[in-house]
Amino acid sequence: MRVVLHTRKGPYEYKTPSGESVWICMCGLSDTYPICSGKHRLVADEKENEVYLYTQDGKRIGVINLDTTQLRKV
Repeated sequence: MRVVLHTRKGPYEYKTPSGESVWICMCGLSDTYPICSGKHRLVADEKENEVYLYTQDGKRIGVINLDTTQLRKV
């Protein structure tokens, strides 16, 4: 099993060469990943340095209390 932590709470705007905006999911919960579906609204109330667990359909199921200072964040 691999655990990937998404630390951003909103999407990244990518501008195509033609000038069109494409919103890239940075929270990891999008139904249309890697394109943003708006599910980042579910993570707005998350506290810094807490790790939240979600089901595949975006339902929050818990919080892990651990020292996140040693984790790689991107």
